[in-house]
Amino acid sequence: MTSGDDPSLGIAAFVSPHGFGHAARSSAVLAAAHRAAGTHAHVFTTAPPWFFEESLESFTYHPTIVDVGFRQTSALVFDTRKTVDALRELVPFDASAIQVLADEVLEAGCRVVLCDIAPMGVAVAEAAGLPSVLVENFSWPWLYDPLVGRVPELVEIGAELDRWSARATVHVQARPVCARQPELELVDPVSREVRLGRDETRRRLGIPLDAPLVVVTMGGYGEEMPFIDRLRSRTGFHFLVTGALEAEAVGNLHLFDNNTALFMPDVLRAADAVVAKLGYGTVSEVWREGLPFAWVTRADSREMSSLEAFAEDELSGWLVPPEHFRSGDWIDDLESLVDMPRRPHPVGGAHRIAEILIEQGGHRGRVPVSGSVGAC
Repeated sequence: MTSGDDPSLGIAAFVSPHGFGHAARSSAVLAAAHRAAGTHAHVFTTAPPWFFEESLESFTYHPTIVDVGFRQTSALVFDTRKTVDALRELVPFDASAIQVLADEVLEAGCRVVLCDIAPMGVAVAEAAGLPSVLVENFSWPWLYDPLVGRVPELVEIGAELDRWSARATVHVQARPVCARQPELELVDPVSREVRLGRDETRRRLGIPLDAPLVVVTMGGYGEEMPFIDRLRSRTGFHFLVTGALEAEAVGNLHLFDNNTALFMPDVLRAADAVVAKLGYGTVSEVWREGLPFAWVTRADSREMSSLEAFAEDELSGWLVPPEHFRSGDWIDDLESLVDMPRRPHPVGGAHRIAEILIEQGGHRGRVPVSGSVGAC
């Protein structure tokens, strides 16, 4: 990738706060753009700022509600009614609010807008007269579709979000993709760069260099884990668990709550196996390291079948149904899991999306806004 003409190219990034997967993917892309062209990112989201601080050297955080996704009560359960209520507050987008954001983006010197599954970013880019690059492995309307029979409001909401997504200047899909559109460019899984080596990460975490380490994570949400005592009794193994009630290290257990900064790419480099909910960020970063993976599914999520098919084809490991995860039955199979072969993939799709952003960032000018943003 070339260094670009403008070393201070500004990128506005509208990032879905649903879980941490979208924040991880955007961080990887923005970091790649910064390495290539010295870009500065303006991140619009309600995902926590510390998550971006882990990856980005040059960025400004703008706390903004840009997307809903699903409102969840845990990593494996979502609340349909709260989801619809939140969507109705956001969609259709308010024209005056979009114009305020467009002015903010232009005043910040941004010349291109990255949208990670957040169509609001496309609306802001259009109001600002800037190109938009939409990155996704699914769309929210596609995920909402199985629910429309009992929640008819999702039909109109989904159609509105799809209309804005269709107006993106460039639309890129990232593997593992759920609803492939052959006319769109497809890139490999997007994951963040590792910063520290295996041994250094283990030293910082207080984990013996030669002990098998299993990472247990439900992504950006908490989940009941009644098996913790069984992990404690598994001598010979160390466990790093995210989503705990509080952060503490006791014996072979290393617990982290979801408000404690933990750079997962480094953790996975130090690990020997992963037990986790299927989600884009986790799958992509496990794919990069090629770690043995026991994946937990959600029967009520349309995304699961595509992620599971990808895991079966490209990773070593097996399925763990939610009830088996909660019971801890998988703990008896840890020796078999950590002994499975690694299948690393050192190069992913972040650099290609960064190239597109830098190319599109050469666009200048502003298109006046007219009419209602809520009606494309």
